[in-house]
Amino acid sequence: MGSPVEESPRLIVCDTGPLLHLHQVHLLDLLPLAGRVLAPPAVLEEVLSVDPIPDWVEVRALDKTFADEARAWIQAGLLHAGEAHALGLAKQVDANWFLTDDTAARLIAQQEGLEVHGSLGVVLWAAVEGHLDRAAAEAALDGLRDSSLWISQSVLQKARDALDELLA
Repeated sequence: MGSPVEESPRLIVCDTGPLLHLHQVHLLDLLPLAGRVLAPPAVLEEVLSVDPIPDWVEVRALDKTFADEARAWIQAGLLHAGEAHALGLAKQVDANWFLTDDTAARLIAQQEGLEVHGSLGVVLWAAVEGHLDRAAAEAALDGLRDSSLWISQSVLQKARDALDELLA
């Protein structure tokens, strides 16, 4: 009988929002638990204005085709540079997860067939995987509500309901 096949780590491309918001609630270290984290230089430029980037974030430049696509999204006024370049990188590397807290980036990524999550989704994932207990997950949701991330009351309630359901 052969040895078990080891799963390759999840490939995650992150735009600026989740890096900043998870940092603000002291949960940025959840990301490498979820997989390999990549970000384009445009995202790092935005994040560096606030804090140093952890060394586990891999910086990856866009190939010309994907850089051109990102530029088109920016010129059309659909996305800002960080979201556009991160989305282009997610397509380029065929990411398992695209992390964004931006509604427009989420919609375009979903149209492009990517699995999209935001900061709230990372907290829910961490709770399900046992990286956060219920109290820590609830505190994280409260922290995100109080961070620079704008969350509607209905989205926050859906996240709380999801947490109840997932941890039932």
